Amino acid sequence: MDFKSLMRPHMKDISPYIPGKPIEEVRRELDIEGEIIKLASNENPYPPIPEILRAIQEESGKINRYPNSGSHYLCNDIAGHIGIESSRIFVGNGSNEILDLLVRGFVNPDEEVIIPYPSFIAYPLIIHLAGVKEVKVPLKDYRLDLKAMKEKITGKTKMVFICNPNNPTATYVSGEEVAQFMDGIRDDILVVFDEAYYEYVTAEDYPQTVQLLESNENIVILRTFSKVYSLSGLRVGYSISDPELVTCLHMVRQPFNVNRIAQAGARAALKYSGMLEERVGENARQLKLVSDELRKYGFTVPESQTNFILAIPPEGMVRDLVGKLLSRGVIVRGMSPFGLGSEAIRVTIGTPDENSRFLRELREIIS
Repeated sequence: MDFKSLMRPHMKDISPYIPGKPIEEVRRELDIEGEIIKLASNENPYPPIPEILRAIQEESGKINRYPNSGSHYLCNDIAGHIGIESSRIFVGNGSNEILDLLVRGFVNPDEEVIIPYPSFIAYPLIIHLAGVKEVKVPLKDYRLDLKAMKEKITGKTKMVFICNPNNPTATYVSGEEVAQFMDGIRDDILVVFDEAYYEYVTAEDYPQTVQLLESNENIVILRTFSKVYSLSGLRVGYSISDPELVTCLHMVRQPFNVNRIAQAGARAALKYSGMLEERVGENARQLKLVSDELRKYGFTVPESQTNFILAIPPEGMVRDLVGKLLSRGVIVRGMSPFGLGSEAIRVTIGTPDENSRFLRELREIIS
């Protein structure tokens, strides 16, 4: 049976999300026996701290019971950590779920969502699944062009995604740029600031969007436990917004959308968040080391405010860089699906040993 013909029309041509290759799959496909390192998915290379693992283990004995459906206690903890009212917090099964709920809950079929391009690859997928239209606005010098995005606003615009810092370019827009963008924006347009890499940012002029909430009820801020907290496998993200918008998200979410193991792990991560400062500092040091080395080889590497870098080799330097690195047991992310050319790569900052291995293998390939 041709099941595709039975699908809803706007879903027939959707391309599924393709994640970075898992280590196990690469080992099986290429029959590699040595150590394989994965620098493709912007995960934290370090496991959760022992205190988080203990909290997860303790909670695992309770999985015969459903979790708290609205993540009440985790919402309280997040609110206390940020210093705002808990009524402004919504917790989702990763930030992706919240993005999906926002589009499905607020954007009508004849309305549009403005997104930067290239940016987070899940944006178009979420928008297409909802059967609404995306409006792509190209980056400028690898950065979001907020001025151009604002010029694309029409009477059909319902939502704008601002990925800051941007994935996959690792660049950011400043507080002044955000203030200029927000000036005069209609109240019925939801402006979604996707700040998955917030904890890695060191730029002094990075916008503190939480402070904008009092004067801009149409702002939604997204953050996650997947990156700096080493909890990618638990899938916990959260939003900060007007309490009435939080109520709307609860109306459209699935019951028990965040499992109790994830809630326990995230609560422990916040409780011991001060212990992560050393890892953030190590990321900054390794980020500079890898970026500087790649620039010596002639790569274009935009300044990063994240735990990854975009690296674009000089024209003609190498072909199939992703494949050549993969054959040597180093997994990086090719940027063709993002629209950044066939040889551009995104490299997650790993441990010092992993970063040295990546640079060594790359040096041998290009020499």
